[in-house]
Amino acid sequence: MSDYTIVLGPRVRRYRTSVSPLAVAWYLSIGPLLVVVCAAFVVFLDRGPELIVIGAVIGLLVLAIAIVFLAWCTSARLDLHQHGIVLGRTVLGGRPRAMWFTEIHPASIRVFSDIDTIRPLRGGQRMLSPAWHFSPGADLAVTCLGPDPGGDPAPGRARPPQPGQGIAIFGSREAEEIAAALREGLERGGCPPHLARWSAQFGIQELKGTGLRAQGRIPGMRTDWTP
Repeated sequence: MSDYTIVLGPRVRRYRTSVSPLAVAWYLSIGPLLVVVCAAFVVFLDRGPELIVIGAVIGLLVLAIAIVFLAWCTSARLDLHQHGIVLGRTVLGGRPRAMWFTEIHPASIRVFSDIDTIRPLRGGQRMLSPAWHFSPGADLAVTCLGPDPGGDPAPGRARPPQPGQGIAIFGSREAEEIAAALREGLERGGCPPHLARWSAQFGIQELKGTGLRAQGRIPGMRTDWTP
């Protein structure tokens, strides 16, 4: 029995992040493409065969990095407990993040489509924060604002929501179901039904823009967010 089971009650269900086959195929193809390009240089430009060897080494290295990255991304999971949730990864995930339902701001629970657009472009690469639990190419996601992720829930002590650092994002085709479970958990914790279910009126929202612009449309993502 884990510490989270003792504090948050028994686990009701485990959700795993949804995976985009196209994104997986693209990441796994980068390494082999490098080898093909090097081979083309050798054939058409009459370069030395050592270029193929160099390309093969680099290609294998890139492929290995891509495999580890994809394993890390796709291992994200959300455990739904009787009194709260636990977010984490089974591959190089570090310490899981847990929170009571009552530590989640009810107005921040939303479901978004095209969540992959929030990844900023840096150095020619689309970055993915360890605090975001979804895979490249993800579409639907549930978001909510919880407490600072640095601590663990304790009986009889509710931590306040922390705009910015406290945002939780989980990519899943079952995002609507997860959002409904969060609202039900808030009600069980004593939140008035009209407040717990207030955000359900928005349904699935489409994110506009990319990077920071898209991030700014998620309630609780900005440090100056107020409901």
